[in-house]
Amino acid sequence: MLVSSRRCGHTLIEMLAVLAIAAVLLGLAMPAMRSLLLQHRLTTTVNDFFGAVTLARSEALRLGTQVLLLPAGADWASGWVVVVDRNGDMQLDGGDEILYSHGPPAPGVAIGSDFTDNKTPYLAYGASGRSRSGAGGTQAGSWQFNCGDYRRKIIINFLGRPRTCNPDADKAAC
Repeated sequence: MLVSSRRCGHTLIEMLAVLAIAAVLLGLAMPAMRSLLLQHRLTTTVNDFFGAVTLARSEALRLGTQVLLLPAGADWASGWVVVVDRNGDMQLDGGDEILYSHGPPAPGVAIGSDFTDNKTPYLAYGASGRSRSGAGGTQAGSWQFNCGDYRRKIIINFLGRPRTCNPDADKAAC
């Protein structure tokens, strides 16, 4: 009977060659993965925020009263809340009902706002579903979301209708 002296397995040289190839491939994939992660963080934050805007508008229509979208703290980086503004003072008070609360955005996502009434950051919807300012007029403007080199906007028109856009791709419409 023949006995094979050949051993099964891999040599150290073969293992090191495989590891070197894997390291090179991983190095090539990392920038693309980082880009994908930043885009995902931005898209998730914009979608969550857009949902809160839509909720505020639909609840104002459903309840027939003023509903606000406010920062959870001093600014939007703290998160946001949707509240029923019972006394119409455009801020969260003890008697106001919180309909929805969202924590801070994903790490690296910055949120800025530019509205017709810039005294305090908020968006108010009246019983008709139209946006309104603290002075009783219409409220229009936008939020800008930035994460790395990527940007998105949520724009509120004078009727209170929200839409999203990409300032880098939709230059004319954004």
